[in-house]
Amino acid sequence: MNVSRMGFLKSALSALGFGASGAWRVFAAPPGWKPPKNPNLVFGAVSDTHLAAVAGTERPRKGWTHAYFRRALAYFRDQNVDAVVHCGDLAHRGMISELQYHANVWKNVFPGNRAPDGHVVEKLFVNGNHDTDGWGYGSNWAPRVYPDPAERAKHVLSPNMAGHWERIWGEPFREVWHKEVKGYHFFGRHHGVSEAKFAALVKAEAAKAGLLKSARPFFMLSHKRPSSALLKALRPCRNAVGFFGHWHHSCVDWNAIYFFKGASFPNVQVPSCEPRGSGALGAVARLPPVLPGVPVEGQENVGKTRQGYLVRVYDDMLVISRREFGVGGSLGPDWIMPLGRYKPHPLSFGELARRIGEPQFRAGAELGVSKGGEGVTLSIPLADANPESRVYAYDVKITGADEPVSRRVFAAGCNLPAGREPNGGVTKMFVPAVTLPCGDLLAVSVTPYSSLGTHGRPISALI
Repeated sequence: MNVSRMGFLKSALSALGFGASGAWRVFAAPPGWKPPKNPNLVFGAVSDTHLAAVAGTERPRKGWTHAYFRRALAYFRDQNVDAVVHCGDLAHRGMISELQYHANVWKNVFPGNRAPDGHVVEKLFVNGNHDTDGWGYGSNWAPRVYPDPAERAKHVLSPNMAGHWERIWGEPFREVWHKEVKGYHFFGRHHGVSEAKFAALVKAEAAKAGLLKSARPFFMLSHKRPSSALLKALRPCRNAVGFFGHWHHSCVDWNAIYFFKGASFPNVQVPSCEPRGSGALGAVARLPPVLPGVPVEGQENVGKTRQGYLVRVYDDMLVISRREFGVGGSLGPDWIMPLGRYKPHPLSFGELARRIGEPQFRAGAELGVSKGGEGVTLSIPLADANPESRVYAYDVKITGADEPVSRRVFAAGCNLPAGREPNGGVTKMFVPAVTLPCGDLLAVSVTPYSSLGTHGRPISALI
């Protein structure tokens, strides 16, 4: 990063104490921080909306409402976006009507592809595996519902994806594409298309546009995360930022930002905005491991969520706001991505962990213990004393006369906006009596963990 661009971000944060020590290289907005000027580009990002039709009909399935996709687009419209990214899996079962549902909502929110002030809002969409082969989802339901191939072709996208895409969206269908919005470049790869073909397009077009020698970021969109081979092929693209979907991975988890082996640029996973809601917090099983070795319980308590991003692009940084479109609201501090070449990069897991610190219980917080014949119920208060390091899970250790017992549980509502947690954020955990260690007096210790594995001070109680 050159001196003038470095100075821009440094001066923007110095007034809030992020300067002299080098701690200005942050990726979480400090409280009250706002960028010093208007962004150059604003775009919304969603993925995995999975709108579904009733098998054998053109009717939406019960419970698979359009409301969340509509809310996301309406929010983006109100934020005056220049474009909307969709990282695939629009049509849950790959039906033509399901893609048409999306177009109907889009045309309602952005009639004529325009915002209320008249400027064009660009569609930056790629399809996903459910769009391209969703017709086989659920034990090949489409061949069973439409056994005649000719009749089946009237309902599913895959026999003529290009034709249906062009008719529904009013734009050419290209397996890999390049679009420019307000001087910023986007490259897209539809699902199933050769990564080599995509890499060739990106490198050729980026070289032609002078992007490889520019500090200005450009963006690569796909449904599934890039392979190591693609990342290796795109190693010269150091000012690229990738966005992908597919995993339904909640963005309350800091592991939504990825630096894969051999990658020279960050990849950001776009969370699901599907009607059923995504409760998955899968990074517990991914890198870096959070609370390794012991399964995490309480998946049913994390809260169903429909999520997306608002991305503001500045000369020196991206500012990514994490939004929820079910109950509505922010999912935590804005993510600030300083642009430039760093070692270590501010988005690397070690740097992020140092920045967000540890989740902590409030002073005087007490662990509730209720003992019954079948076991013990723990009532864990919300560890919200450090809002920059939101609690993700709790490590529970019960010590008696023999080997201690370890249990892990997701923090209640950790998938939802702060203040929207069920039961006031109190996490209930039942420990069966047969699993408790031996002893007349047991000690319980509960430690709060962030999604990056940082942990705060425990609270304890006796049983």
